[in-house]
Amino acid sequence: MKLQYITTTKNIIGASLFLSLLFVLIGYHKGDISDQFSEGKPGTIVSVLLLLAISVTCFRIYILRRRTAANWLQHPSLVWLLIASGFLFLALDDALKIHEGIDKSIHAMSEMTETSFSDRLDDAIIGVYALIGAIVLYVFRSELTLYRFLAPYLLAGFAVLILSIALDTASNGPGFALWVTKSESAAHSLHAVLETLEEVCKLLAEAIFLSGFLLVLQAAAEQDKS
Repeated sequence: MKLQYITTTKNIIGASLFLSLLFVLIGYHKGDISDQFSEGKPGTIVSVLLLLAISVTCFRIYILRRRTAANWLQHPSLVWLLIASGFLFLALDDALKIHEGIDKSIHAMSEMTETSFSDRLDDAIIGVYALIGAIVLYVFRSELTLYRFLAPYLLAGFAVLILSIALDTASNGPGFALWVTKSESAAHSLHAVLETLEEVCKLLAEAIFLSGFLLVLQAAAEQDKS
């Protein structure tokens, strides 16, 4: 593994944390620490760009790996195309809030009264996305074991992602914060902190995944040359 790629991965994770801190400070200056992570703001734009970068990286891995495949539909390297497609969808979802639209559609079609519980459907949808991703990785584990150095990145990425989903669930409405603090003013502050931490964790998870996949791309490129 070339040192320059390892350094690049550290820079990506470091840049994610630096930008998150910067966004928090800008939001704090404006009176709302979560402000820069709302729709159309820099935090969302960075998230979409990271997801697109992951998609492009995995597609490049797929192009390199499929050259050795007699039948690409049956070759384990298909996993990279599936991952690329999945992250492309996630980028679109982040930009267009597709999962939130699904949530509203379910409420409308079922004529369900929106409650604090049913309002967490969009969190459950994100959880389903993560579960589908984990299943795909498991099914194609024979391909992934060729790059054992990827495992720590996948484990760390999924751990931070699960934390992000938990924080998103806790910050979906003021109920949890009010239950913890028993005070409306304190609940408002805690709610903003939970929302911000959820977005920071999301960016960090994306940076970790991108870092791991870049190392795989480097390894696949070296294999292709040999």
